[in-house]
Amino acid sequence: MRRLLIGLSVAAFALFASAGVASAAPGQTIKFKFHGPFADAAWFSSNPDNTVQISTFVQVVQSELLADQFTANFDTSGNFTGGTDTFADVTSGFSFAIDKAQLTTGSASGSGIPATTCVIDANFNETCSPTTMDLAVDWTGQGPILREVANDHIKLGLLHESDHVNETDRPGTTATGTLSGSTLNPGDFQFADLGFANSGTTILCIGNSC
Repeated sequence: MRRLLIGLSVAAFALFASAGVASAAPGQTIKFKFHGPFADAAWFSSNPDNTVQISTFVQVVQSELLADQFTANFDTSGNFTGGTDTFADVTSGFSFAIDKAQLTTGSASGSGIPATTCVIDANFNETCSPTTMDLAVDWTGQGPILREVANDHIKLGLLHESDHVNETDRPGTTATGTLSGSTLNPGDFQFADLGFANSGTTILCIGNSC
């Protein structure tokens, strides 16, 4: 989870640097904050000859749900022949619960969640249309609880970034569920995480040339 939070802040830092060098006012400050629970999980499955591969990822960060299922088709030589990608990024229309004290359980569910499906041809051209998604995922916290406090400082010219993360999570968590009628089987499980984080990022432009 910390990698995600730091990655988002670094991406914002890079964007601010490229856009702000010409336009940002001296002393301009951008701040990002996150305080709350999170959970994520991933699954991967394929048929016996690997001509159909399905990757599924679900993440809930406080009040935002991201879900994606990508089905890729290949010929017997391993060449991509097309696929579909169905994804959602919403801040309402779903429920999320987590045992913050012990990080033993978590759950997310929703029906009729607004989503998008893109049909992709062999040349990676996309045709997208709106759809809906039904989701139910249960997390089971396992393994040791990891507690981490980290501070990072980045400087790029006159732009300065400071990051702070205070995180508690169980990186050995497992997850099962369903996504729009597709069962997320334990045998296809790749990884999951369940935790609680308090983080903040400050990006500051210093001087008259920002």
